[in-house]
Amino acid sequence: MYHMLPYSYRPQAHYTRAQHGEFQNLIERFVNKILRETDIVDADNVNGRKLFNSMDTFFSYGLLTADGTYWRFIRQFLPKAEQKMLRAECGNANDRFLSIGWLKTSFNKGTLHFMLLALTNQINKIYLNKYYHINSCLRNNGFLEAITELMDRLNTVQFAFYTSRQLREEPIPAAVVEPYVVQVSSRAAARQRKLTEKEASQEVVPNVIPTEIPSILTQAIDQDVLLDELVRNRHNRLNTELYDASRVEEIDEDGEASTSVVEEKLEDVMTKKMSCAHMESMDPDGIEQILASVEPEEPDMPEYNLADGEYQMSQGDVLHLAINVFEKSSEKIIECFKVLENFHSDSIKLRYFVMTNYNVYVFKYRYKTHSGSPGKTTNLSSEGFFIPVVRMAHDRIKAIKISIDNLSFMLEANENGFSHFIENVERDDKSVFTYTAALAGLECGAHLINSLIQVVEHSSRQLSERAEVDDHIGYMCMLQPNLEKQLSRTIDIRSAALCFWYEQSYAEREQSMTTKSGYLFKTSVGTWMKGSEEADQRYCMIVGNCLHVFLDSNCKSEDVVINLSTSTLHNMGRVTFQLRGPEGQFEFESSAQEDYAEWMAVLGQIMENKATPQYMTPCLTVLLEGSIAVVQEGEKFWADGFLRLLNEIPGDSFQQVIAVHPPKDKDSFFANRAPALCLVTADQSIHYFFLRFTKELERFTNSVEVTYGLKHQKLDEQMMQIPIGKTIHNTCCLAKSLWPI
Repeated sequence: MYHMLPYSYRPQAHYTRAQHGEFQNLIERFVNKILRETDIVDADNVNGRKLFNSMDTFFSYGLLTADGTYWRFIRQFLPKAEQKMLRAECGNANDRFLSIGWLKTSFNKGTLHFMLLALTNQINKIYLNKYYHINSCLRNNGFLEAITELMDRLNTVQFAFYTSRQLREEPIPAAVVEPYVVQVSSRAAARQRKLTEKEASQEVVPNVIPTEIPSILTQAIDQDVLLDELVRNRHNRLNTELYDASRVEEIDEDGEASTSVVEEKLEDVMTKKMSCAHMESMDPDGIEQILASVEPEEPDMPEYNLADGEYQMSQGDVLHLAINVFEKSSEKIIECFKVLENFHSDSIKLRYFVMTNYNVYVFKYRYKTHSGSPGKTTNLSSEGFFIPVVRMAHDRIKAIKISIDNLSFMLEANENGFSHFIENVERDDKSVFTYTAALAGLECGAHLINSLIQVVEHSSRQLSERAEVDDHIGYMCMLQPNLEKQLSRTIDIRSAALCFWYEQSYAEREQSMTTKSGYLFKTSVGTWMKGSEEADQRYCMIVGNCLHVFLDSNCKSEDVVINLSTSTLHNMGRVTFQLRGPEGQFEFESSAQEDYAEWMAVLGQIMENKATPQYMTPCLTVLLEGSIAVVQEGEKFWADGFLRLLNEIPGDSFQQVIAVHPPKDKDSFFANRAPALCLVTADQSIHYFFLRFTKELERFTNSVEVTYGLKHQKLDEQMMQIPIGKTIHNTCCLAKSLWPI
């Protein structure tokens, strides 16, 4: 028995989000490669062509029609005039050609970012629900926002996709979407057959930029200008051919008929010159197929191996500084470091210490904001700009003073003083005679000091006298007497480190163990949800008083952060609960009753016993023969030696020494977690010392082992299963971005 299906019947499309993350990383790699291009990016550019194909798949994947015709969706956001212009450009083309033609035009005009920005608007999500599956790329909010940001970075790149519609005859079907047969009316079949025959009869046009176009590429690419240029060239060519034909007819004595001139239609000209961008197939490739076809990564250009604290300026930064800041046109940057000012205060500032062959400059960096103009700046890069603070000429540096273990330094000027900048205007009023900064690392400090001494000694300036170098002797004459006065005894200083210190009592330890992580189904309150398959599956993790919601367990892409201190918890059903706070109202659903009970217990305990914010104190940790002294230097320590004693930890109370290294995955949420050394004492308190660099952690750990005879342990997955390891892990997760970067 046969059953008749309705004409509009379409089988259910099968889509998945399993490879969205890998697909996003692939597009990001293409964008990073294109940003390094110095020429126009066209279809002959390999990375440009791959990015175009990937973005075509981004818009095509998840369409309910499963035919790659996202033009029907995109035209909802385009003015009527622009739609007509695109149809005229693509000629007698179907919706698939119009989809590719719109994408090509968006790249060329630089409007793709604004279209994606419109799609992220909550009001426009109704169109997404109408045309796209729940597992499509466009309906994955995190994926859409990431692609929007990547396209924004391409605003400085000029695209020029001018290629042919002569595509491969047999398209490669998408790997994920199952193709199906749709009945076509006789009229549509005849129209498609006519278009196919017409394309087969056309001459194949090579995939190169026409010779008449490059003169326009230096200006903004305007479709009206290109159309006028094409029509003008067409008329000139036809007139030339008619003139040549008439001349041949006059000269020909045999009376042979001249070759008839067939007038070329305007749509044929536009099809050859301004048609859709070159694709390997009319059908969009599936995500799996694109990922499988990725060629091995090309070896990147070798980068300079930067040491800890060292910084490499881009060519654009160097050019702007040379034009706007540097004193002499022949100045060259020797080395650049990231240093810290006002370390022993609550207002630590990151500065860029730049050494040239004539001067030493100190810059601060300010990120650009979307509101307002940055005003007068020295470097208008894509992310921010450098602002000069101090200029220290080599012939004005009188002394270079170094602290213990090269942790900090001070430059002292002669009677002429150092120049300083106020609103980018240089002032030489003899008001600045010293400059002090910290490196917080022995190896990093030694590198900077050695480079500074070499640069000053081999300066391009004529030095009247050589700068004096004080290798920590003057500093120790200030530190040791004042510290002995605070401790009321004679001491033997073994080593020291600049770090952030935090003391955690046993009661605080119990509270920090309240945590949980796992997958939950999340949706915003007010949106209709059939079940778990209609919600977004997210990886949730409680860190301190906050619930962090990630796209997956890699903890790389963060969806939302909910402050539990300002939120309320509501039980909505057997396995469902709501969190309502300033960030919004969110509903979470567990996959099992036991998991739901654990989440409710942990969330309830955190909301009932809200933890006080932890304060990490910047300090100088000094290792003595029998104890560890935690001190803070005064604002004018190099002049008066004033310091405060914050705590003294007896060495015989140490029970465990645990080293916490930062994660190896630099894209992880905890990538900015500072290296830490944890000392567990007899009263079950834990002292945390957060260092700036991993090498500094290894040095400090080795000094503790040698001084106090204790072997250290590393915090690993096995230790994180026991209470002490879980406590240390949770506390270190809160200590993110302690050090300015």
